[in-house]
Formats: sequence, C-alpha cells, structure tokens
Amino acid sequence: MNKSTYLVSSLAIILLLLTSCTKKDDFPVFKGPYLGQASPGSKPQLFMPGLVSTNYIDHCIGFLREGRVCVFSIWEKGTFYMYEKDGRWTQPEKVPWQNEQGTTDFTAAPDGNTIYFQSRRPTSPNDNNHQERNIWKVEWTGNDWIEPIPLPSPANTEEYSEAYPSVTPDGSMYYFTGSRLDSGIGDIYRSRFVDGKYLEAERLPAPINSYYYEVDPFVAPDGSYLLFGSDRPGGYGLMDLYISFRREDGSWTNPFNTGSELNPFCMPTRMSVTPDGKYFFFPSRQDTDVPKGEDFVSSNIEKWGDYDIYWVGTSFIDDLRDQYMGKKSAVEMIASEYQEQGILSATAMLSELYNTKQDSLYIELSEFMIFCGDLMRTGKSEDSEILYMALLKSIPEKFRIKQGYAISCILNGHVPKGLDLIKEMWAQFPSKKSEDMFLITFQLRQESRMDDELAVLQFITLEFPDSGLAHFWLADAHEHYGNIEEAVKSCMKALELKPGFEDAVEMQKRLKEE
Repeated sequence: MNKSTYLVSSLAIILLLLTSCTKKDDFPVFKGPYLGQASPGSKPQLFMPGLVSTNYIDHCIGFLREGRVCVFSIWEKGTFYMYEKDGRWTQPEKVPWQNEQGTTDFTAAPDGNTIYFQSRRPTSPNDNNHQERNIWKVEWTGNDWIEPIPLPSPANTEEYSEAYPSVTPDGSMYYFTGSRLDSGIGDIYRSRFVDGKYLEAERLPAPINSYYYEVDPFVAPDGSYLLFGSDRPGGYGLMDLYISFRREDGSWTNPFNTGSELNPFCMPTRMSVTPDGKYFFFPSRQDTDVPKGEDFVSSNIEKWGDYDIYWVGTSFIDDLRDQYMGKKSAVEMIASEYQEQGILSATAMLSELYNTKQDSLYIELSEFMIFCGDLMRTGKSEDSEILYMALLKSIPEKFRIKQGYAISCILNGHVPKGLDLIKEMWAQFPSKKSEDMFLITFQLRQESRMDDELAVLQFITLEFPDSGLAHFWLADAHEHYGNIEEAVKSCMKALELKPGFEDAVEMQKRLKEE
C-alpha cells in the first residue's frame, strides 16, 4: 500500500471512530481476519490508527482464532478485546481478567484459544502477601472468557518473578526474569512441558543469554526461531530486536540483529508473531503524520515516548534465515584465533575474512561487541582497544561500532573512556545524539554502581542542559542513593525546565517529607 492510499484509509477509519456513537450499530463495520486490514507487506505499517494505535502508549497486541479475535493493551487504559461476530467485528471491551495495575502484558498461544499474562494477584487462597509476578492463562470460548488460572509449579515459583511468557505448540514455555540467582541482570528461561507437567525452569545458555539484558522472548508458532530484546552493544539503538534460529540438533544459532528497518524505533518487548506465522506485531515510537484520535499527555509518554502498534509481514525472518543459516560465525573464528595466536593475529584474520570471505561467513557486530566486553571484563582492555580499532578499519558501520564500544566500556567499568567515546560519536553523527543514553543507567543501578550511574547522568545533563527529563533522572538517582540535597537541586531544575512534570512534582513532595 503506498503512503497516500494508506493515509486516506487511516483518515477514513479515524473519522468513523471519532464520529461514531456508543451504540453497536454506529460502530464502523470491519470484516475479515485482523480487523479486515490489508496486508502490510514487507514494510512496517501503523495498525488501526485511532482504535489500536492512539496518542496513548499502545504496547501489546495478540490474535486468536486465525486472526478473528484481537486483544490489545493501552498502558494508561488497560487491556481490551474485540472479535468477529455475525460477520463483523465487535466494539472493544475491557477484558474481565484485569484487576490490578500493570497486567497489560500478555501473549497469544498458538492454539488460537489461550492468552497468557503476568500478574501479582494471589495464586492460592492462603497467598495473602504475594509480591512476585507469576504467569496466568485465560481461555476464549468463542464469545466469552473462562476464569483465569495460574500455571502450576515449577512453571511459577513463589520466590521469583516470571514475566512475558511465550508458549510453543507442545506447551513448553519461554519467559523472562531478572530475579533468579543465576539470571544475572535479566535472562530468558524455558520450562519444558512433558507428559502433562512443567519441568524445572532452565536458563537458556549462551549464545542466547549473555552478560547483557535479554528480555521478553517470543518463540515462533512452529518453534523454529526465537525473537527477543537485548541491550547488547553493537545495535542500532540502546535496545534492539534479535533473532536466533533453532538448528536440527535443538541448539540455537548466535542471535542476529533484525536490522535497521525495525531498529532502533522498534520496542523489542511485547512483540508477537500471529499464530499463522504471517505477521509480526511490535510497538514503536517512530514519528508518524497519521492522526490517531484525541491528544493525550502523561508522564509516561514524556519519559518513554508515544508508542504505537505496527505490523509487517514475516518475510524478513525468512530473509534473515537465508542470509545467516549455514554460514560460519566470524567472531567465533576470531575468538579462537585470539586464544591460539593472540590479538594481532586475530585482527589480521578479521581484515582477511571481511575482505575475502563475506559470502561464506556472517559478521554480527553485537557478537564482536560482546567479545570486546569480555576482554575488558577479564582485564584485557588493551586487546579490546586493538580489536575495536580493527573493527573501525574493516567494517563500515562506524556509528554502531562506536556506540557499541562506548556502551561496552561503560558497562565494564571504563566509564570516563566510554563517555569520551560517546561525545566523539555525537560530534561525528550529530543526528544520532539522544538523551535516551540514560537508559544504560538501569543496568548500572541493577549492579549498585552509584558513582558510574551518577557520572553518566551528569554527562547527559551537561550534553542536554535544557532537558527537564535528563535532570529528573539525575534527581531520581540522587534520591535512590540517599543524596537528598542533590536530589532537591536536580528536581527543582527539572521543574524549572518542565513545569508541572508529574513525576517531578511527586518527587518534590517526597523530598520535602524526607
């Protein structure tokens, strides 16, 4: 669909929605799977502007019954469902299972009938003080929902959080957690379903999990690939979408970045593939000229951006499979050469491989950046620097290399060097300069690295002196670490630059009490 046709179609939908009344007969008529929308093809398209994609934060969607039941979430409003009845789609209704704040994350199962969601609600009558998130399931009967039930142990646990589950046709479940002792910052786990029972959860090994965040897995309806979000360096943004393919022996390939068409605007969490495997849905905050209904501003939108739901055909997954499957990993070869012959021989191999053997190898920058990080973490910072310089000479994607190495430096304890690299990178690529770099501090806080977190946030406020949001995050860090006097100063600056900023107003009240 070309842009002008798409805009006309979108405007027509919005006009109908905005002028319709609450009566069923006045609701616009949508017929066919996926609310009767034309296939998006290979280019991401905004999905149902004014209804599913709005000026609120729209961040989760799933389909059942071959695309004829739609469940979607709007962060500020809750979770809704629609279904095709008597040849037309019903008006959105709130799902009956949402009884608490924060239960707007869910996935649709490949059986076409079941929704899995996370919740902190009690899992038993005697569970009066439940703190962790567990996974529940609810089934669609055809015109109503069966009462939701929690998954049994050991799929759910009392001591850990389990979040954003994705289920295979055989019932095995993949999910994200950051609370298990062996999970590090945040990793992907699997609980197999065998003989009608869940087995003890297992952490997926490398190359899926790493030192960095791996979040919100989505396993293919046929189990052949795994999509997930990660902040591993070497991406297009600070959190990118990665894919790993399952080999015949059951092992997983090294994860591949899904590319610039989806990243960095794709929010690589709460994404999904339809049960028929045809369409990929994901939230994105990319700019759009398409109107989406009533204007709305909230502190969440001011902090994270206005996310909308996009969809695209899954041909990009087939393209990535054709591009990478069966090829050798360049980073694995270079890591082996490094172990046997040292860094100079390894960098010489990098140049040779990139110039002469690209057709038989795949070169994934995130894997190189992880290798650089591993070298730094094991005290081989000089070798890491040599490899970084070799990457800059051999591979033309300078921004991704520089950003990836800067993040590796910061996360591996070389903060001043990392910040110098960021400043240099922004000078070379001014259009890439973004205060979103503060997101890296989430990982620093997870590790209680106060000085490093404050150094990064102070750097951001200096680079963006007029950003109320940057000063708010600095105030938040000072408050977290008990530096009340500094928190007050930064909070006042945030309110001076962004009067009425809801979160800063709330913080100011807390700080006065403290």
